[in-house]
Amino acid sequence: MLKIGKKQRHAIIAALLCGACSPAAFAADLRENLTVIDPVIKLGDLFTGLGAEAETIILEAPAPGKATQLSSYELDRIAEQYSLDWERPTYLKRVSVFREGTAFTLADLADIALRHVQAEGVSSNVEIEVYGRRDGLFIPADASVDDIEFENFRLSDRQDRFTATVVIPTGSNQPERLSITGRIQEVRMVPTLARMVTPGEVITERDIEWTKLPARQINARTVISPKELVGQSAKRALQPGRALYSSDVMPPVVVEKGTIVTMVLQVGNLSLTASGRALENGGDGDTIRVMNIKSKQTVDAKVLNAGQVTVTSNSLTLAAM
Repeated sequence: MLKIGKKQRHAIIAALLCGACSPAAFAADLRENLTVIDPVIKLGDLFTGLGAEAETIILEAPAPGKATQLSSYELDRIAEQYSLDWERPTYLKRVSVFREGTAFTLADLADIALRHVQAEGVSSNVEIEVYGRRDGLFIPADASVDDIEFENFRLSDRQDRFTATVVIPTGSNQPERLSITGRIQEVRMVPTLARMVTPGEVITERDIEWTKLPARQINARTVISPKELVGQSAKRALQPGRALYSSDVMPPVVVEKGTIVTMVLQVGNLSLTASGRALENGGDGDTIRVMNIKSKQTVDAKVLNAGQVTVTSNSLTLAAM
């Protein structure tokens, strides 16, 4: 029987006790998709097979919509620190950990700015434009644009400009702050075309839609009622969604240039007629130039309908008839 000395016995007991105190190594694998949602990176975000240890917080996560790089040496250090049985592949140099987020733009801040503008007593019939271009704006994946707040909101003396500090949530106690400026302009609803209308085409009720336009673009010539458009003919090609002016439309063409019409001259109880050729387009009630086909004389005549015009009674007209 092998005899163990007193010193050897103490050494074996110490080794056994030390082994009992050592944490067991976890057989771990590096995740293929390193994506996080929270503002912190947990051990389980990097490695699999960890059990309850997966909830251990090890690093601060990048800002929403951003990524952070971890070198192979940092992964080795983490694995060693938390007793992970993981062997780094020789080809692995670094990994990227991406934090999910919800993208937004400066234009998305207009509704928030509008609430502040209205709280200052400005008319509700205004439109907000936030100046500038800024890409890569994100909030946490579980947040919405309504979670964004404004600080230090200030209106200009004319109440047509504003400045503010945007407080963007990050999911931590340290929000991101962004300074912005913008314009406030009064708007009005005016009738515009829902489609392109070609020259001479008659506008119908179905062609009309209401569009919000800056009040500064509206003047005395601007069409503000559908009644000014329906039944009228376009003088030129008219684009949809644009402000229309009274000079853009005219009564529909009843008599087209070059057509043969009956010229009527009423003198007392005497009615004279002759054939004429219209020298220009004319709508109902318009005065146009018409040439007498027989005498080749030109007279002014008022359009009565598609085939008839009435001429003014004077000596020259009588001669022309």
